[in-house]
Amino acid sequence: MAFIGCAGSSPASSTDVQGIMIRTRIVKLSILFTLLFQLIPLRAEDIRFNLYLNIGFINIQAGSARMYDSDVIFNGHDAVRYAMEMTTDSRADRFFTLRDTIESYNTHDNVSLYFRKTINEGDRHVVETALFSKDNGHFIANMSKVNSATDQRLAHTTEWRDSRIYDIMSMLIFARSMDTSGSEPGRTESLPMVNGNQVITQYLVYTGNKTVKADDGNTYDCMVVSVRDYKEGKERETLKAYVTNDSLHKPVQLDIILGVGTTIKALLK
Repeated sequence: MAFIGCAGSSPASSTDVQGIMIRTRIVKLSILFTLLFQLIPLRAEDIRFNLYLNIGFINIQAGSARMYDSDVIFNGHDAVRYAMEMTTDSRADRFFTLRDTIESYNTHDNVSLYFRKTINEGDRHVVETALFSKDNGHFIANMSKVNSATDQRLAHTTEWRDSRIYDIMSMLIFARSMDTSGSEPGRTESLPMVNGNQVITQYLVYTGNKTVKADDGNTYDCMVVSVRDYKEGKERETLKAYVTNDSLHKPVQLDIILGVGTTIKALLK
């Protein structure tokens, strides 16, 4: 039987048809993956820092830190686990020993679920935890502090607030999300945050922009956020975060103030 077609055309072979089908499937898959990557937030951030210890006139490289996150299931629900590990090396251990791990479990819109801080600083070995919940419109934090060397419970308290309660990692995520475009230095956000066995108000103060040269060899334009609270009626600064002034808001430098004249600086490497 003769093939009847348009003038100048020839019958499509089975190989041609298969090629067209394969190309069509590839295009469909490409479109599907593009849509998925647009809909699924990119996580698995893994940021490494060098640590520097400043005690009075002593200023030495002191170890390393790592900040990372991952998608997890917490109590049967989708969540994000943020973590930060800080370790001093042998040079710094002569002055100050630090082996801390901070874990923070949050919903995808940054509502705190659970917090755990493992503290190994010199002779101090403590585990602080906070379990967050909500009841009748109140935000609740059940906090516990345990001596990890002896398993002795040091404190157990429960506090309520009318607004969301943060931990130090979710507070840092909040600071990274701040849009300071058009803001004047001095703009302040206040957040209730767990600290040991109590909830205290932290003040996040935008102090302006600064150029920071990191240990990765790059120079970054950063917005600077100073974290402050009040102790015995006096304002004190506990943390200063230098975050890239772009859509990523990547932390480039963190100044952790341990006390008068004692600071640990984490610098991006």
